[in-house]
Amino acid sequence: MTELYILPFDHRGSFMKIIAAASPPTEEDVAKAKEYKKIIYEALQKSIEGGVPKDKAGILVDEWLGKEILTDAKSKGLITCTPLEKSGQDEFDFDREDWKKQIEEIDPTYVKVLVRYNPEEDKEMNARQAARLVELGNHLKTIGKKYLFELLVPATDGQMEQAGNDKDKYEQELRPDLMVRAIKEIQDAGVDPHVWKLEGLDSTEKMQKVGDQVKAGNAEAGIIILGRGESAEKAEHWLRMGAKVDNAVGFAVGRTVFKDALSEYAAGTMTREQARDKISENYSFFVSVWQKVKAE
Repeated sequence: MTELYILPFDHRGSFMKIIAAASPPTEEDVAKAKEYKKIIYEALQKSIEGGVPKDKAGILVDEWLGKEILTDAKSKGLITCTPLEKSGQDEFDFDREDWKKQIEEIDPTYVKVLVRYNPEEDKEMNARQAARLVELGNHLKTIGKKYLFELLVPATDGQMEQAGNDKDKYEQELRPDLMVRAIKEIQDAGVDPHVWKLEGLDSTEKMQKVGDQVKAGNAEAGIIILGRGESAEKAEHWLRMGAKVDNAVGFAVGRTVFKDALSEYAAGTMTREQARDKISENYSFFVSVWQKVKAE
């Protein structure tokens, strides 16, 4: 499988917070958000001009704020990914009822879903999510589209209590096994993505167990490591640990790459060009980290 160096900026609600939009956002806010997303897209193109392999660089952007970007990226032969999920929901559902038409209109390389799934959470909710995700997967097979599945495993109240209400302890001691269980349950339900977009872990050994479960369901499937808006140091550590996993094919680091630069641009402490250059520099940094570890 080709490596994937994805720059994700499909954030919607959280992106509006970065630009300090009103709630609900005004027309001016939406126009501003679209312009800020263009800066991120230009940064990716600058990185490609600087040597990041074009056949591995990809964007993940939403239709609402990035439709023009998706059209342009497709015309340039870039890898494109677009989300189908309703933004900010605990339970996965489609953003558009006519999601099949949405896929046809946008025609991305990958169709992406974000799913919050904890095997010890509400079983009925998990079953409802799985049914929608199987329906999507079956449709994607029919039309020959690639399936990108982003899994988050947020802690239940009981799990946080078990971890002494220590988020780091949950992340290090409980989440690794919960990820394996969640992936197995999702696979057993009949969901079979091409690529799993997964939270990083603090060791290669833990991440390899997750990779092994992905392989158990589909030996051809790959995993990419996401950034989850963490610090650059933490995202780098996750990438270093994840890159050593045998079926890890890349990463998707977004807010860690672009948030500070866009916030500075919004505050007037950076020019548009400086913000673009900083985002490009950050993205290229993570590409180089990944490539170095893979080459070891």
